[in-house]
Amino acid sequence: MDDNNRSGFIDAVSDENYVPDRLSHAEALAEALLFASGSPVLTEDIALILKLKKSETEAVLKRLSDYYTSHNSGLVLKKINDSYQLASRSSLHDELKPHFEQVSASPLSRSALEALTIIAYNQPITRGGVEIIRGVNSDSVVSTLLERGLICEKGKSDSPGRPVLYGTTELFLKSAGLSNIEELRNVIPLPDINAAQPQEDSTVSN
Repeated sequence: MDDNNRSGFIDAVSDENYVPDRLSHAEALAEALLFASGSPVLTEDIALILKLKKSETEAVLKRLSDYYTSHNSGLVLKKINDSYQLASRSSLHDELKPHFEQVSASPLSRSALEALTIIAYNQPITRGGVEIIRGVNSDSVVSTLLERGLICEKGKSDSPGRPVLYGTTELFLKSAGLSNIEELRNVIPLPDINAAQPQEDSTVSN
């Protein structure tokens, strides 16, 4: 953080009741990081990205949380142990439910099926690992598989940045008619990754 931004940051957090009318660069960066992660992020990892001390980072996150509250945002900032995660406001869940019920009833796209198979065969695997195999950005399909409950977090990798590791769930086994993951190779063939064409966004019929 440059001297001007840091000075403004210190002035702002000196008032515990301060609620910004707009997000500062640090708050916007924290918001973007949490949104892109889609899962809890350790405070120390957020501090690393913001280039701030842990106490300063917690002040930034408190102001971000207060901003959501004061502006009646659809988002809330949840603290889980020493991690933070963005979530939808609980009072809106009933109104959101029809959308997710509709999404869960629709067929998976070819790209989502491809990513699911890769995760199933290579679990635990990071989103970056899936992207290396597929050769394309996989943020959207991984989010879709998480929403459907077909994959879940299986911890974090020891590699730099400690990216989330993903694996399949019991719902996946039930949907695939498997009693355990070892039966996978006898049921689902490996996808032909090189055959994936731009039509990967088309849906697969039942």
